[in-house]
Amino acid sequence: MRRHSEAGASCRAALGIAAGMILLWGGTACAATIAITVSDLAFEPAVVEARVGDVIEWRNADFVGHTATDRSGQWDVALPEGKSGSIPMTAPGVMSYFCRFHPQMTGIIRVKPKL
Repeated sequence: MRRHSEAGASCRAALGIAAGMILLWGGTACAATIAITVSDLAFEPAVVEARVGDVIEWRNADFVGHTATDRSGQWDVALPEGKSGSIPMTAPGVMSYFCRFHPQMTGIIRVKPKL
């Protein structure tokens, strides 16, 4: 009888660990990298949706340097010709940005809360 209860306790412990791993794995979303291409003096796509924890990455495929500059002044990403730059999304909200060198270039990032 003693062997049976030890085996049962061992089995329950293994099941508990497995259930915990499933909850951790299934209950959290992985952060995404959202790519925005800079080309022909435009951000493409001009409007993106992200979640807190995601990373926005601008890839400058244009023939000149650009910036991705938050209109509220919270961030400014330099984008030299052929290079990329990125920022993590840390809070929900809507961010409007532009290129300091080419103010007609605009974009919007809508950030939702983390799942």
